[in-house]
Amino acid sequence: MSEKKIQSEVTKKDIYKVGLRWLISNTSAWNWERMQNVAFAWSMVPVFKRTCKTKEEMGKSLSRHMSFFNTEPTIGIPIVGAVAAMEVQKSKGEDIPDDVINAIKSGLMGPMAALGDSLFASTGNALLLSFGMGLALEGNILGPIIFMLVWTAITICFSMWGIQFGYREGTRIMDSEIFSSAMIKKATAFLSILGLTVVGGLSAQFVSLSTKISWTNGESTTQLQTIFDGLMPKLLPFAIVMITWYLHDKKNVSVLKLLLLLIVIGTVGSLLHIF
Repeated sequence: MSEKKIQSEVTKKDIYKVGLRWLISNTSAWNWERMQNVAFAWSMVPVFKRTCKTKEEMGKSLSRHMSFFNTEPTIGIPIVGAVAAMEVQKSKGEDIPDDVINAIKSGLMGPMAALGDSLFASTGNALLLSFGMGLALEGNILGPIIFMLVWTAITICFSMWGIQFGYREGTRIMDSEIFSSAMIKKATAFLSILGLTVVGGLSAQFVSLSTKISWTNGESTTQLQTIFDGLMPKLLPFAIVMITWYLHDKKNVSVLKLLLLLIVIGTVGSLLHIF
């Protein structure tokens, strides 16, 4: 880079570039040791190109963001914007210690991850999937296409808004009412309940299981499924959902193992004419 003057003020376009870099790299550069640190540092490059005068200064600035960082990528993007604002202020001579920047990153990444997981990973995905899966089961090719387009549009739009919001807030983001601990706690609780409700509805609608077991006593034939239906409609789907939840949540059985287990049970049950 060699010695040079700061090119110009950081522009809105530069901050969009920061958001775009974070959007496309937040998981691609993920690592077990420090998780999203590489993506975070790489996202800051458009700002550092404006504020750093030498290669050495840029290297020092990038190193500042190689510490551990992990949050939900979409909801957590205002943190990236806020840190970009602090880097700009720091380059202008404001006294913003590295510890303050790291404290804001560390203080917000956990709550934002909880909020993001509740909003996107649970509620948002479940709602979109219920709509897309419903169309797909009817043989409509628009099901997966609509899911992909709507999910992508929501992610991009919120990311571009969030990066600019975080940049405007800067160091004030910790005091923002939107991201206060009380607000995040309330929102997370509400979204968790809503997400569980949606998942329960999806389970009842899309999980299907019945048994073919029957026996004959004289001239009378009894269907085991009829007995189950008399006890509670869709008892077997409810049982398989609860058993799957128990194994995953209480026994820490991985999703992949549960998927393989269900495939084996379904295959064996079909071959033996049990299901």
